[in-house]
Amino acid sequence: MARLTAILACLFVHLAQAPVALAQPGRLGGGGSLNLSLTRIVMALILCLMLAALIALALKRSGGRIDLPRLRGLVAALPAQRRVEVLETRRVSQYADICLLRCDGREYLVLCAPQQQLLLRESECPAPVPSRVAGAAGEAG
Repeated sequence: MARLTAILACLFVHLAQAPVALAQPGRLGGGGSLNLSLTRIVMALILCLMLAALIALALKRSGGRIDLPRLRGLVAALPAQRRVEVLETRRVSQYADICLLRCDGREYLVLCAPQQQLLLRESECPAPVPSRVAGAAGEAG
């Protein structure tokens, strides 16, 4: 009988302390609290909302179109002139391309494959070609 009383007393103590143990905040993974202030969270939210509003106004002002050349000019100045130009690239098989390159007044015809690059032809450049217009690109092929 004494044994039964001891078991019931232990069970009662555990049941009495269970709500206290369950009411304490659990820590997922055993980590500590984040210690983020509410001010910091609200300021980050305000910053994100301001950025979203500025982007929405910019899109509304431009009629929903994004002018990439203008944005490119805002982000970084374009280099004056590059030495290497890729004039044309054509796919000749699933794994190989033929590229026409211009560098320092010479043109190179190169076969580019996954395991190697092969120089097919090298020649002097003809007279400087003016930059192409967007409509003339379809006539070349």
